[in-house]
Order: sequence, then C-alpha cells, then structure tokens
Amino acid sequence: MKVNSRKIFTTGLGAAIIMGILVPVLIFAGHDNAEEKAKGYCARLSTLSSNIDQRIANRDSRLEAKRTEIANRIETRQGERDARILEKRAKWDANRAEHFAKLEERAQTDEQQQAVVAFKETINASIATRRAAIDEAIQDFREGVKEAIASHKLSVDTVVSTFRNSIQSAFGKATSDCENGVDPRTARENLRADLRAAREKLASDRQEIEKLKTPKETLIAARREAIKKAIEDFKSELESARADLKAVFPQE
Repeated sequence: MKVNSRKIFTTGLGAAIIMGILVPVLIFAGHDNAEEKAKGYCARLSTLSSNIDQRIANRDSRLEAKRTEIANRIETRQGERDARILEKRAKWDANRAEHFAKLEERAQTDEQQQAVVAFKETINASIATRRAAIDEAIQDFREGVKEAIASHKLSVDTVVSTFRNSIQSAFGKATSDCENGVDPRTARENLRADLRAAREKLASDRQEIEKLKTPKETLIAARREAIKKAIEDFKSELESARADLKAVFPQE
C-alpha cells in the first residue's frame, strides 16, 4: 500500500500558492518610476487582496480533493488486501482439512488416533494464533498510517492558516497605510516585504513539517517484523507437533 503523505502537503500548497503571491508583487515592481501609477496602488489593494484570497481558496479546494482521493485509494487497497487474505485462508483451510482427513485414515491404533487429534488441535490453535498476530500487525500498520496522515493534516492546516492570516494582516496594514496618508510607494514596499516574509515562513514551516513526519518505512518495517515473528513461531510449533505425530506412526 503506497501512502505518500508528502503529496498531501505539496499538492495545491507549494509553488502554486507562492506564484499566486508573486503575481501581484511583480505587478507592484513594474511601477517604481511612475508616481501616479504608484498612487493607483492604493485603489487596487482591495482587488489584489480578493484575487489572492481566491487563489488560496482554490488551492485549499484542490488540497482537500487530493486528500479525499488518497483516503479513497487507501480504503480500496485495504479492502482488496483483506479480500485476498480471506481467499487464501479459505484455500489453506480446505487443504488442511484434506490433510487431516488423510491422517485420520492412516491412524489405526488408539495411540495413533489420539496423536492425530492432538496434532489437529495444536495446528489449529497455532494457526489461529498466527493469524491473530498477522491481523494485529496489519491493523497496527494501518492505524500508524492513519495517525501519521492525521498529524500531517493538522500540521499542514496550521501552516495554511498561519500563512493566510499573514497575508490578510499584510493587506490590512497596507490598507491602513493608504488610509493614513503613507506615501503609496512606501506602503507598496511595506506590503511587498510583508508578503515576502509570509512566503519565507511558509517555506520554513514546510521544512519543519517534513522533519516531524513519521517515515512510512518505519511502519512497514514494524509490520514486517511482527509478521515474520508470527510465521517463525508457527513454524516452530508445527515442527514440534510433527515430531510428536511421527513418533507414533511407523516410519517407512
């Protein structure tokens, strides 16, 4: 099962949002030598702010769509895996029942019949234990993935909220500058600086999220080791049960 939590963050949040901020910044940069156009900057603030808000909202929608897509894909793959496991177990159960029937036919003495009964009980109990351990390992893995995604989602949402608030604060300050008679060119440069700071913090916060992310490989390794142990324990019990069974049957 491929679960790449990095995609949950980068889709709709990386370069696309940053470019959404750069566009109005580049517009400001084109009027450094035109005082009258610089004055027009204040009149455009509301439109520019609305455009950026819309860009961020669009990225949010794409991010949620991607999250839903990933969740659905995980659920589908888990269902397919569960179906395959049930199918294989049903086949193994049928083969085991056939093998037990052949052993019962070979058992001629009371000792042999009792040995077959004991062998069946031991194997069935060992298989139940093995399956329970494997199911637990799979469930632990799935819970680990679920918790990692939830933690990542919370961190991303916090970063997005901080980024959005910074943008809104920057435009609020710019509007206040214009209303209070601050030179438009100065107000514009202040806004550019605030937008740049918000963008840099976004990049920094993204890096911190990646550092805290639970590696998928860690969860896979834990699942693999748990399943390996369950199989090895079963094999050990199986060999012991076989030895006890062979002891009461004549060797050919």
